[in-house]
Amino acid sequence: MTIDRRSMLLGALASLALGCARPEPPRITPRSADVTGATAQGLGLRVHCVVRNTNRFDLTVQRVSVRLTLAGRDLGVTELQSALRLPTNTDVPMDIDVRAPWGDLPGIVAVTVFNENIPYRLDGTARVGGERLNVDVPFTLESTLPRRVLLGAASSATPGMPPLH
Repeated sequence: MTIDRRSMLLGALASLALGCARPEPPRITPRSADVTGATAQGLGLRVHCVVRNTNRFDLTVQRVSVRLTLAGRDLGVTELQSALRLPTNTDVPMDIDVRAPWGDLPGIVAVTVFNENIPYRLDGTARVGGERLNVDVPFTLESTLPRRVLLGAASSATPGMPPLH
């Protein structure tokens, strides 16, 4: 094999390897969450994130999964489909609507009786990629909710119950 032929073969193999390389995971930074609803059925949160794609090619957020834990109690997982385009080297806002049933609202109210603010944690994963390759990108947000949000939901869950303060 001549040097030119060998160089061409090595160049072709390198191009093929680079073309099939896994994308670098983008950075997902949760900034805040707003309560969108607190009813007898459950809690709604809108999570505000910023996503940055550091690759030299566009990616797409295809799916998002978020587990909500409130006062140490697992409220379950919200699964959402997405088609959010992530251009290269751009901060892209991503809002995620989380809906979680209470499961045990009276129990949550009872264990938080002496807390003005109730801790919660969101553990999420976003499936990001292109046509052929995808990566799961984790993200986490820890914050608190005012206890009055829970008390309002508890009041609406029990007909005839006066508002709790």
